[in-house]
Amino acid sequence: MTVARRNPSTVIFILLSIAASGLNYITYPALAHLLPSGEYGDITVALSLLTQMSTFLSSIVAITIGLSKKDDPGSAKEKIELLQSSLLRLFIVISVIFGAVSPLVMHAVHIPTLYALPLCLMLLASIPIAIISGHLNGLGKMTKLGIITAASALLQFGFTAIIAILTRNGFWALAGMGIAQLASISFAYIFFGKRNIPNVAAALKRPQKRSDPRQTTTRLILYTFVASLAIMCVNIAQIADLLIVRSRYSSDITFYTDMYVLSRSVFFAGMIFIWPFLAMLDLEIRHLNRKPLTKVVTYFVLITLFAIVGLHVLGGQILGVLFGTHYTRIDANTVGTLSIIYKCFFLIITAVVLYFVVLQRATAIWLAACATIIIGGFSFLAGHFSNIQGMLYALDMVTGLVTIVCLLTFVVTTQKSKS
Repeated sequence: MTVARRNPSTVIFILLSIAASGLNYITYPALAHLLPSGEYGDITVALSLLTQMSTFLSSIVAITIGLSKKDDPGSAKEKIELLQSSLLRLFIVISVIFGAVSPLVMHAVHIPTLYALPLCLMLLASIPIAIISGHLNGLGKMTKLGIITAASALLQFGFTAIIAILTRNGFWALAGMGIAQLASISFAYIFFGKRNIPNVAAALKRPQKRSDPRQTTTRLILYTFVASLAIMCVNIAQIADLLIVRSRYSSDITFYTDMYVLSRSVFFAGMIFIWPFLAMLDLEIRHLNRKPLTKVVTYFVLITLFAIVGLHVLGGQILGVLFGTHYTRIDANTVGTLSIIYKCFFLIITAVVLYFVVLQRATAIWLAACATIIIGGFSFLAGHFSNIQGMLYALDMVTGLVTIVCLLTFVVTTQKSKS
């Protein structure tokens, strides 16, 4: 199944995604005002833990996109429900194990053990949301996907803020986020109808599709698991700059943390454009995918240039407003620019890896492993540089080479399909 190349709903999706990102962003400062400082600290750490646990979701979305594109809607929906069933059953087991060891985990990160309950709820609820998102994306229904994204953010902000106002308690505010995710799933079913999106209830009742051989199902689940690990590795490598500074240049950690937070906005802004890119992919005539990749890389570069110019022109004011600090302009501009470029490289790497995940190709795993091993190996040498600037220059060069490898791999594989 091939999705039309030009999709006017893409602009609507991007606008709704920007609105959703804005709501998600202001949730944190809102909680900072609504909760006692200790409770706010606990919920921030808990959400950071959830973020690391949830890095596999983008691979599930990408695989669901591929399944939606390959078959007719009815057949694709059944396969996706089968995948959803297996994932939900697997993560129910994982949640039970996490609940059993939560006293040790929560103690290690210094937050109450009870926070494990809403974390498990949100982890489980995130799977149907990812499946629905991938299904709509694969069918090119970007407006509907944007509506769900914005509605989910609005529900999360509303539930969390109201419960925080009523209880002044971090645990219940976190539980409100979990309730909001369940409400988002219900909203999707009510708004679009159960026949049009993968059904959670049907998936749980039907653990095996009769027309599918068991080995096909096993291969799909195995690939999903391995691809999820690959995406997790890419996400860890993406924060290597921060980890290196924390371990090797601890005296400058506050300064670089501010630069890092600033550069992360570039990564999150770029990620909004990755999902329309995946929606435009053609699984049959793969050389046609060069144009969408060129377009999304152009967006990444423009976002990066805009951020760098903004940093050089308004960096002092922005840093003052966000963090209440003032740094030497030369240091902030140099380090901030290098950090932003690093995020741009990882946007390209992420886009290419997810492209191969959509195709269900082992190339995605090899590229993710390549990026992780090379950048991880660099981290052992990072302490030999005299300052952060030198380390970041070298890190950007290494990551740039990995990016070139990813792009060349993409070009070679699309060239083969053309001939």
